[in-house]
Amino acid sequence: MNLYLTFDDKSKIKKCFLNLRKYLVISTDEVIDRLGFVPADVDSCSSFIINEEIKKMIREGSNGRKLLSIIYSNSRMNDEIIREFVHYTQDLKKIEKVILLTEKGKNEEFYELFEEIMFFPAAKKVHIIECHSYPVTWLGEEDLTDLDPLGLHQ
Repeated sequence: MNLYLTFDDKSKIKKCFLNLRKYLVISTDEVIDRLGFVPADVDSCSSFIINEEIKKMIREGSNGRKLLSIIYSNSRMNDEIIREFVHYTQDLKKIEKVILLTEKGKNEEFYELFEEIMFFPAAKKVHIIECHSYPVTWLGEEDLTDLDPLGLHQ
């Protein structure tokens, strides 16, 4: 099972994918509303309660047998939140990897935090299992010195 993190809202996810009944879609805004908080008035105490509820939903969803994956939507996600999700999911045995789900060319500053990046489909509604994910390979600085596309340093 994979955990997909996205900055886009639930309506965009519904427009792009068909088989969402097999996925747990967690929207931060819906969790905040369900718990009775106002997004503008979220303080550190209410933030803790919201985070614990989201963790509980991910933990319970990952233990379910009918779900294929989990999609987490949060438009206010940042570097710290992403790192916390990656760290939290390492303790969950059924979550294999955390994947960024985004538009091509957006949120590139977060690519290095993920094993894989998946882009929203451009043309039509598809099943998520039909999408191809490509692992991200980052070159270290020592690898860059070995690259000589023009053959000038031989």
